[in-house]
Amino acid sequence: MHRFTLYTHPYSRGTNVVWMLKECGAQYDVKLIPFGEAMKSADYLAVNPMGKVPALKADGTVLTETAAIITFLAEQFPDKHLIPAADSLARGEFYRWLCFSIHLEYAGFDKINRVPDTSERRKAIGYGDFDTAFATLRNHLAQHDFIVGNRFSALDLYYAGLLNHFIRVMPKRGVPPVFSADEPVFSAYIDRHTARPAFAETMAWAQQAAAELEKQA
Repeated sequence: MHRFTLYTHPYSRGTNVVWMLKECGAQYDVKLIPFGEAMKSADYLAVNPMGKVPALKADGTVLTETAAIITFLAEQFPDKHLIPAADSLARGEFYRWLCFSIHLEYAGFDKINRVPDTSERRKAIGYGDFDTAFATLRNHLAQHDFIVGNRFSALDLYYAGLLNHFIRVMPKRGVPPVFSADEPVFSAYIDRHTARPAFAETMAWAQQAAAELEKQA
């Protein structure tokens, strides 16, 4: 098994990678990277030239992008059944919804940042428009407990984390909500998957990590 080192910050997308590592039962080390100068330092830019977290070092290879990292980890721990079989149609569905999640993230942040929605832009951008993109997910989750198949997968971890961030985390930080009313389908989905023990363990880790960074400041 590879030796894993995660570079992250407790208030970043890297929290989803911690959750995934715990779901996998992986052995790993964590290097906390403060926002600001440390994340743009020469030492860290040698790990990730983008100057962002998370980054996962597997032996001597560095992986970035949360969606890529959790997919890689799902493949590394096949006994955990966090990704459909490689030769199955469900694996194709997995890739479809994995890529679609990136569209949703762009759609959400574009709405938060009040990016103008024009017919020309809807034609050009992959997600089309915010309402259609999230309606696609809403309709899917109204009929399925899981994104793919009939069991929890890395995709449910990723989507639960994304929806939780938009619906619950960001409004607490004073960011305008992306939805104007309650979203019962999304809320039920978040509750279902964040009830997993590994998520509670991850939240406890995040609190501890944040306290460590405060001491270092």
